[in-house]
Parts: sequence; C-alpha cells; structure tokens
Amino acid sequence: MRKNSIKTLALLILAAAFFLIMPAARASAAEFTNETHYLKISIDDDVLVMTQDTAQYDEIWQKAGISDPSATLKSFKDMGVAASFYEPSSKLTVNLITNRTSSTADVFSFADMSDSDILDYMNNAMSASSQSTALPPEFSVSRDLNELPFVRIFIDARSTENPCSEVIYGTIINGEMLQFDTFTEGMADGDESFLRKIVSGVSFTKILTHEEYEELVRVARLKLIVIIIVFVVLIAAVILLFVFLGKRRDKKAKQVSDAMTAFRERMAAGEIDMSTPPAYTVTTSYDEALFERLGMFRAWISPEPTFVMLVGILAVITIFKLLQAQLLHVIVLGIFIVVLLYMHYSAADKAKEALKKRYDVKSCPKPTFRFYNEFFKITGLPSASEYIYGQVTAVRTWSGTLYIFLGDSQILPIRLSDLTDCTAADIKNLIRSHK
Repeated sequence: MRKNSIKTLALLILAAAFFLIMPAARASAAEFTNETHYLKISIDDDVLVMTQDTAQYDEIWQKAGISDPSATLKSFKDMGVAASFYEPSSKLTVNLITNRTSSTADVFSFADMSDSDILDYMNNAMSASSQSTALPPEFSVSRDLNELPFVRIFIDARSTENPCSEVIYGTIINGEMLQFDTFTEGMADGDESFLRKIVSGVSFTKILTHEEYEELVRVARLKLIVIIIVFVVLIAAVILLFVFLGKRRDKKAKQVSDAMTAFRERMAAGEIDMSTPPAYTVTTSYDEALFERLGMFRAWISPEPTFVMLVGILAVITIFKLLQAQLLHVIVLGIFIVVLLYMHYSAADKAKEALKKRYDVKSCPKPTFRFYNEFFKITGLPSASEYIYGQVTAVRTWSGTLYIFLGDSQILPIRLSDLTDCTAADIKNLIRSHK
C-alpha cells in the first residue's frame, strides 16, 4: 500500500507539472503569437514557423529543409531564438532572437528616442563585441517598416575565407531587444524581402511603460510564490490524506483482529454454539473461467478509486493539451496512461494468479459456504476457515457471480446459479447487518 501511495503521489506531481506547462508561442495560418513577449506577427499562409517547442519528429523540419532538428533546436536554445520563419517560395529564413539585459531594461524602448540616440546606443552596445572589432557592423535606423523604429544592422563578411553576410532588424520594446535576423552564404547580396515583410508585420499586444513593467514583474513574482505555496500545500494534503487513510486502515485492521481474537476465544470456551444450523448453505465450484472473470472484474469493473482518479486526471489533462495542440505533451501523457493501465492490469493479474494458487483451482474444488449468525465458514478449500462478518470489506455482484472481499488480497467468489435456498441480496443483507 505504501508503494501505491508513492506511485499515486508521483503521478499526481507529474500530471500537475504538465498542467502548469503552457505554450509560449503558437502559429495559425496567418499569424504568429508569442504571449511571453506580447508579440504578434502577420505572416503569409505558406510561411513555416518553428520554435523551441516544436517537436523533433514534426514534419515541418523536413519542409524547411532542416535535416538535423535536434542540432537546430540546440542552437535555438543557445542563441535565444524564439521563432524561426521559413518562406518556401524564396527559401529564405528569418530568426527572431530575444534578449533582455540590464542595458535594454534601462533603455526600455526605442519608441521615444531619436535616430542619433538609437545609433549611439547601438555603437556603445557593440563596441565590446569581438565580432564588431573584426567586422564592424553598419547601422542605420528604419522607420518605414513599422510604427516602431528598427535598427538595421549589416555585417559584411564576404571578404573572409567563408564569405557570408548578415542583416538584422532590431528594436527595444518593453525592456527587451528583439532582433530579426537573416543570413546569406556566399558573395551575393542578401535578399531582405522576406525579412522586411516579417518586420512590417510585427505588432504588440501590450506596450508598457517602465513603471507598468516593474508592476508586472512584482505581480508575476507574487503569482509564482502563490503557485509554489499552493503546489506545496496540495502535495502536503495528498501526503496527509494517505497518512490519515493509512492510520484509519490500520485502526480498522486492529479492530478486526481484536474482534477475530475475541471470537476465537469465545469459540474455544464453548460460548458459540456450533451445532446451530446455518442460516444459508451454498456449495459452489471453482474453475479457470471463473477466476478469469474475477481478474476482469478486479481490473476494469471494480478498480481501486485511486486508479480511477489518476486515469481521470491524466485523461482531462491530455484533452486539455490536445486542444492546445501540444502534441509532445499529449504523447508523454498518453505514455503515462498506458504505463498506469499496464501496472494496474499486471497487479490485478498477479492477484488473480495468487488466488488461483491459494484455492488450488486446477483441482476444480467445490467449496461450501455456511453462513451463521455471527460468522461464516468455508470448507472444501486448502485455506478453509471461519470468518467473522467484520472481516468483509465489500460484497459485489457481477457476471453471474457474487464476490466477497476480505481486504485487498483475498476474494471469495460464489456462482449465483448455485444459490438455491437464498439470493445474493439475502447474503449481502446478512453480512451488512452484522458488520
């Protein structure tokens, strides 16, 4: 039971963690949205968009001519690429690189700066770069593509051993530098058409003041603290619940054990009249088919509440992720569900085999149940014994069989067709009235 508790807690934590993971960016047919940067970009229908959340196996990489998605994703992470746009008609690529530093936070926005101030900032920012020393970039301010001013940065490396050139359009907004970059190999002049088209389609869902940004940071920190506290409280609540249920289960087990001890002492002292005829007598038969149905019943018809809860939580989160088009998360959660189902089925199958061995089902025994006022007795089985009704944890009926549960590890089936002088309801009422 302790292992089941740990397994339950672990799966709940995993499920909660996946639930908290939200997509930072998404692309529709004509728009790319990145909520982290309050960014929207209008794009043509045929433009392919790849982000750090794009799965390695997605066919979009092949369409974009990328043969090694894993290496590309690593470079995205290393360079801070938030999105990569590929135009199939021109075979041009534009990478969006985001960067927030103390310097960009101080400037906060190019919107109210003059061209000379913007150029001064860029020259100072690039002066410490070794690349700028070897290949001094050319700066100019462009105000004709977007409502915001963008700095055009041209790096000419066509005279080097590996000739190439690079054009970047960058701006600072909300304390963050956004750079749209296109790279050209060889001696030819770079084609900026797609780059300019992307930059002209840029808009922002929020343009903040410095004070508003600081307030958002403060609120975000508070939300994070609240989420952490709630998450810790939930985990603590689950642990306490398991501890409480465990103690209650142990208390119940002790009560049953004490009652059974008292019953046997009374029986040994002759205080229980064993000559009294039983209220009901049932002789049934056990075979392989009966216990196959028992395995099915335990696994799928009457599973543990914990199992049902876990599958339900994972199924809801999987649907939630599917609606968000987070295919990778859907696959991982699907694997969780499959593993959980397999573990549950395996446990039920092992329990079924243990019962078949305990009752020596291969010999086709015919046990006889005698239900007395305080207890019931079973003969005809290797584990024949007397049981008080307080030991019974549940009584269920399914597929022509009455199942008497004695805890999690012992089940006593009775074929309904073998009930001649009573009904299943009579046995249930007798057991329940003396518990």
